[in-house]
Parts: sequence; C-alpha cells; structure tokens
Amino acid sequence: MAMDSAQIRHKNFQKLYTDFVDQRPHLPQRGMLKLFAEHLGLSNRYLSHIKCNRKNIGSSVARMIEERLRLPRGWMDREHDRLNPPVDENEKLFVDMALTLFRSQQAEAREFMINLLRQRLEASPSKPKTRLNAGK
Repeated sequence: MAMDSAQIRHKNFQKLYTDFVDQRPHLPQRGMLKLFAEHLGLSNRYLSHIKCNRKNIGSSVARMIEERLRLPRGWMDREHDRLNPPVDENEKLFVDMALTLFRSQQAEAREFMINLLRQRLEASPSKPKTRLNAGK
C-alpha cells in the first residue's frame, strides 16, 4: 500500500533525526531532540509533536527543513529507502562500510568525500580495460 505525503514526510523526518543523532555519538541521547530543533530553527515542543506523530509536517515546514539541511526541494515528499536497494551481499557490505566510514568522519572530510563522489559521477564514464580493448 502506498504511503500518503504525511506518512512519507514523517518517515523522512525520522530518518533525518536518526542520522542527526548517529552523527553525534559523543553526546548523550537525552536532549538530542532539542538540539535537532535548534538546528532546524523549530521549537522543541513542535518537533516533539512531529516525532510522536501528533502533528503532520506541512509543505512550508517541509521546505524549511530541506533548506536548513541543504536538501533538494521536494526531498521530504519522496520515499528514499525503496530506491536502488543493494542487490546482493557485496553491495550491502559496501553500503554499510561506506556509511560507517562516512559517519565516523568530521564534517570537512565528509564534504571532501561527497565532492569526490560527485566529481566521479559527473565525469564521463570511461571504458574499462579488457583484453579485447586494452591495446586500442
């Protein structure tokens, strides 16, 4: 069954909050929602209501969250976990290892990693060398 926009936004909010907490393992769990609220520029109470699913995330709040977290416009309205899941154990291992490495780095190193990946993805793909085209 397809999720409606309120469910999608709530699920994405939960993911963003979990990522925020995971990126700060040195801080105590208590008070993390307040820190996240400050980071987003929202009230702690309002965020608590969103987190507990007492309130929905409207379009204006969704756009504000995207802006504050530098996410593409409309990110909160789309499902993300169903896109391109790992197809085998090697891909799953790679994704897990990449996330572990990324999350263990300081902000500057994370930015470097993102920029490096972006550059590689934007570069024109070259043919892999094989025995058939190695001499060409």
